[in-house]
Amino acid sequence: MYSNDHVLFHQALEFAANAHENQKRKLSNTPYIVHPVETAFILSEEGAPLSLVVAALLHDTLEDTDTTPDVIEAHFGKEILRLVQASSEDKEKSWEERKAHTIGFMKTAPEDVKMLCLADKLSNLRSIASDYPKLGESLWQRFHRGKDQQKWYYKELLLSLSSLKHKKMYQEALSLYQTIFE
Repeated sequence: MYSNDHVLFHQALEFAANAHENQKRKLSNTPYIVHPVETAFILSEEGAPLSLVVAALLHDTLEDTDTTPDVIEAHFGKEILRLVQASSEDKEKSWEERKAHTIGFMKTAPEDVKMLCLADKLSNLRSIASDYPKLGESLWQRFHRGKDQQKWYYKELLLSLSSLKHKKMYQEALSLYQTIFE
């Protein structure tokens, strides 16, 4: 018999899969849904509450699909919406403005928001680390900014998230950062 937790997780997974249908990871054949699922899995491994795991599944729906905040709230409630909005960037701003805002915001964000951000970035770093040996320096052509700017962003973001340094996912993110950029 399914608990309400299983139902909520299933609904969020189905919602995210439908929202990201036909999307692929940057210049890749990997279905986009792999990223939110991995982000949710990372948080689950850290023992995060269901609300955070569900928010991880949905974390890019406001930013990268036509999903609205009202729809998220109607389906998943205010708490999930708060987490999803906190992890969404304003795509009308420049890359530099968005990344500087995220770095600054994460310095004082609530721990659950920091955990969601860290799991998201760890998933991204895993993807970069997996593709880098195959693609070499051409990998950086996938991004709006090149290797130097990505290095700056991840370094500053990890500093902003350093209150989570006791977490396994932080240590993995730091190790991947060092492998990729140093």
